[in-house]
Amino acid sequence: MQFVREFPVPTNAIALWFLGQNGFVLKSPEGTVVAIDPYLTNSCAERNPDHPLNLDRVLPAPLKPEELDVDFVVFTHSHDDHLDIETIQRLSCTPTLAGPWQALEKLKTLGLPKERHILLHPAQSVHLNEIQIEGTFALPTDATDLNHMGALFTLPGGLRFYNTGDTAFAHALGRLLPVHVDLCAICINGGFHNLSHGDAAQIVKAIEPDIVIPTHFDLMACNQSDPEMFRFALLNENSQAIYRRLMTDQLFLYERKTK
Repeated sequence: MQFVREFPVPTNAIALWFLGQNGFVLKSPEGTVVAIDPYLTNSCAERNPDHPLNLDRVLPAPLKPEELDVDFVVFTHSHDDHLDIETIQRLSCTPTLAGPWQALEKLKTLGLPKERHILLHPAQSVHLNEIQIEGTFALPTDATDLNHMGALFTLPGGLRFYNTGDTAFAHALGRLLPVHVDLCAICINGGFHNLSHGDAAQIVKAIEPDIVIPTHFDLMACNQSDPEMFRFALLNENSQAIYRRLMTDQLFLYERKTK
């Protein structure tokens, strides 16, 4: 995190670090640092030892919750691998926390000050310092959380990073999501009602991002999905998006092309 805080992000660029599952840390040129859905423990498995599926991590967390140093945390929904109570409880920093209603209701159990909470709905925009974040549509994957959303981050120079969160597939989805974004991080683990490789490729073809990053395929023993199949699906759809698989805890710097 010291490297993240000290890293100089050029104008009209964004720095990204992938945390695994749907977790990211992003940094703007002005220095604001935001985490998305940080899952930095093995709490899903530890809290559910009798679960019929193996929820254990197969990759270690790139850092401990105590080491995470961010200004804001954005949650796409309340599922434990996206809003991990243990991760939030163990934070040493005191970020502002933003997310949809069911996520904030879950956070209330921690007794955190209300001024640290930002309620965010699809189609609503708020500012996290100089970064505008807009809630975007997502189709719930089961009845345990009906407040799924994605998140669209717009930096002052106009660069846009879109994270789909978890979403099921619908043929209308491509008409409901942000189009022509610079970066799109998209879920591909279809076995849990999220987009499959083929579903995700259809969405990418419809929304036409510059760069597409597969997510939610790597972390749990019961939830492995080869992202190469997603890359092949993009080729089959004749998508012009550039495929980038990110390794955990490695810097990805994206500089927007001059248009």
